[in-house]
Amino acid sequence: MIDKLEYKGLWFLPRNEERKVPGILTFDPANNCHVLELIGSFYDMSEHDGEEIILGITYRGDKITLHQCQFSSSTGIPRNENDLKRIFREENQPYTLNFRVKYMLKGIHISNIENLTFNSIYTTIYNLHEWVGISGISVDSEIPNCEDVITFTKPEPIIVVIDENLELEIKFNSNLPLYGRAIKEQTLKQYTTLALHFKKEQTIDDLLYNVKKFQNFLSASTQSQTRIEVAELYSDQFRNKYDIRIDIDLYTIITPNLKFDKPKEDWQMIFTYRDIEHKFKSIIQNWFNYYEKFEAPLNLVFGQFYLSEYYLEIMFLNVAQAAESFHSKLKIVEDKERTTQDIEFKRKVDIVLSSVPEDLKNWVASKLSNPLHFDTRLKYLINEFSNDQINAMIGDKDKFIKSIVKTRNYLTHYNSKDKKAASNGLELVLLMKRLRLLLISSFLVNSGMDKKLLEKLTKEKTYMMFRGYFD
Repeated sequence: MIDKLEYKGLWFLPRNEERKVPGILTFDPANNCHVLELIGSFYDMSEHDGEEIILGITYRGDKITLHQCQFSSSTGIPRNENDLKRIFREENQPYTLNFRVKYMLKGIHISNIENLTFNSIYTTIYNLHEWVGISGISVDSEIPNCEDVITFTKPEPIIVVIDENLELEIKFNSNLPLYGRAIKEQTLKQYTTLALHFKKEQTIDDLLYNVKKFQNFLSASTQSQTRIEVAELYSDQFRNKYDIRIDIDLYTIITPNLKFDKPKEDWQMIFTYRDIEHKFKSIIQNWFNYYEKFEAPLNLVFGQFYLSEYYLEIMFLNVAQAAESFHSKLKIVEDKERTTQDIEFKRKVDIVLSSVPEDLKNWVASKLSNPLHFDTRLKYLINEFSNDQINAMIGDKDKFIKSIVKTRNYLTHYNSKDKKAASNGLELVLLMKRLRLLLISSFLVNSGMDKKLLEKLTKEKTYMMFRGYFD
């Protein structure tokens, strides 16, 4: 899903297989280009929006299914019977027709959208291997005998049953060795793969949505973006003549225009699989099962890692909104700050209602509301989900909370009287980063990660990852 691909072939619609049109499919993630360019047309007239499915056969014989194809442009195709293009078109003048393609499936033809469902997705994810930290490769060197032995023993897969429909698996494989009489070099490489298996078949959108859940969990550790590098789909309904499920390669562009350096080392991650191995199953179960409930704040926080350009003020507002949203969705049994606010609010309501005519009391009472103050929400998040190391970065809690509230209010309403109290420049950068780290800690602790362990790991990684978070 990250390499540039180009396929020349014949393309056609499932409803009209006889009308095959030559063209080139270009898939270029680096330039956000995923276009089918046809020399000819599926249509006699150009009045159309796009196609759910376009099928193709490359000149090498590969079967390709294109899904969610949006009309991009055309030349020479008349709009109707009276169009001058139709009347004055020269005999040998070619039509051209272009589509932007969302999904490309290589290895199969699927004619009906109802059949575009799958049981499993296998993905290679950027930084997954480094995060898991398990290798089956070992090297044994015997200097006296001038003998080097490299072996690969496949590690046991990590399997977690998320719910009655979904099983998560992290599995390990290697490339096949070369055989021959005079081998000059040999390459051994391990592949660490995330596989999601569903009992009920899922659409491509649903499969990628569930992969995204794990990607965000990985981003919580690396504090950076990740990406799907390879994706394969499997379905019980698509089998070859030997009754083996067909390998279907999936290509799509999800995160264009992002630069990825070399994968991170374990000391560049807050936590690794090894750190939470003993509780990984329960943590990842909770993460997946809570995801939809907390999707809005999760997207606001982790979405920042996938934007190449973003205004600082918008980044801060997104994180502030995420804090408010996350707190509002928590199931809070006891909150002293809220209780105090409720008591004071009731006292003031009683004073107001005592001075209102009897026939207006119900109406006035219905107009009075008691929204939870933003500073109260922030206090709760700090008390419940922060730790001593994050608190050391935050510094004075009251000042931290006041700065967030004042800055949020100013950037939302742009009231000149709040401008002086609002943070800006480097101060705003630090405020945003500290609040974002607090929220990521909140997401992890809420999913079952031990606060003390997270504090220990954050402290260990502070020099490499967070030393700029301190004043």
